[in-house]
Amino acid sequence: MMLDIPEEVLASAKIPRAQLESELRRRLAAALYTEAVIGGAAACKLAGLGKAEFQHWLGEHGIAQPIKGSDYQIERDNLEEWIKNA
Repeated sequence: MMLDIPEEVLASAKIPRAQLESELRRRLAAALYTEAVIGGAAACKLAGLGKAEFQHWLGEHGIAQPIKGSDYQIERDNLEEWIKNA
């Protein structure tokens, strides 16, 4: 699938031209992932990043990651363990 973005839209983007494609891919992946349109693995593939890199990128951009209720307690336990050992 190809997405045709008008040149005037690309020209108005506040992203350096050399980084435009990768940045747009990451932003599209983030939007689709946070809206639960695609899963994490698909988002990483679209963004062209590994899981840790994608999660880091989301954090750098202040984008909250969706979390399932079943994963919430696991994440809390991991955080508490990390804090305790820090």
